[in-house]
Amino acid sequence: MNFLNKKEIIGLAPMDGITDEVFRFLQSQIAKPDLIFTEFVSAEGISHGAVKLFDTLLFSKEERPIIAQLFGKDPESFYKSTIILCHLGFDGVDINMGCPAKTVVRHGSGAHLISQPDLAIKIIQSVRQGIDDYFNKKVTLKDLKLKKKTLAVIKRNQKYSQLKSEDLKKKPTLSVKTRLGTDKNIIKNWAKLLLKEDLDFLTIHGRTLKQAYTGQADWSAIDQVVKIAKKMKVKTKIFGNGDIQSRKQALKYCQKYKVDGVLIARAASGNPWLFIDHQATNKERFSAMLNHAQLFEKIFPHRRFDSLRKHFLFYTSNFPRAKSIRKKLVRLNSVNELLELEDDFLNC
Repeated sequence: MNFLNKKEIIGLAPMDGITDEVFRFLQSQIAKPDLIFTEFVSAEGISHGAVKLFDTLLFSKEERPIIAQLFGKDPESFYKSTIILCHLGFDGVDINMGCPAKTVVRHGSGAHLISQPDLAIKIIQSVRQGIDDYFNKKVTLKDLKLKKKTLAVIKRNQKYSQLKSEDLKKKPTLSVKTRLGTDKNIIKNWAKLLLKEDLDFLTIHGRTLKQAYTGQADWSAIDQVVKIAKKMKVKTKIFGNGDIQSRKQALKYCQKYKVDGVLIARAASGNPWLFIDHQATNKERFSAMLNHAQLFEKIFPHRRFDSLRKHFLFYTSNFPRAKSIRKKLVRLNSVNELLELEDDFLNC
């Protein structure tokens, strides 16, 4: 838990379909955040050994400290998944109680848990129990009775992460990422409930479920959570999230709202230099985009190249004459085709 000792933590927030291993590895190479999160992954899926989901949990040692984020609604699945995450050597386990996606909310997960406080608390307690049982050696991976193919992919992930025995001796943090409420702001009561659970840190996105990503994040509400935590005299660190566009702004908000850290999400897409407040040139952007594509082919050779296209569009954000290049980017199917667009990109 040493990473939480840092005074002002500026981290990369979890983003579904965005913060995969390629994105995170490239981010770490260009401008490493103080803390990195995986995409969210289904607790039910992981606990039942869904092999494909373990791609989401790939991470390199360069990305540490790295937190795995789980979503779901079944406490037992969270318990089993936590055992697996401990065995994979993650620095922390984060519970998603904030995703506004309709498919997730309808499933009873993500931000829907705000309206199910009893279940939310059971899930937190299940994750804590999983961490404690693993590190007190009350349960092992063998006790989960996973299939051979699941055990094989877990071993693959460990090898990829260059996991060492000492990595498995470090107890991961327990945290929650949530919102102000569902259809209205209920953060005062909701935060008090969560803070009673002795979390290592709590991240508040300054919007309700109903708002999704519209409107402006309410940082005054996040400030209220900081004050509540102080009044309750808990050790839980408070992180803020929402509408942060630069590291400079994040640090300013740490000072202004007295949060212990800030997580940056959408502004980091296509702009890994954000964490060092560098304005990248077109040449630097193309180089990063090319590196992104090459890493993708190396790490995920079994995946279709078209899943990269949204990232290519992010790299052209704020380009004054990007329309023509974007039409070409959305048709790309290989690194070679991307290389053919270099001149167009540099002159955009």
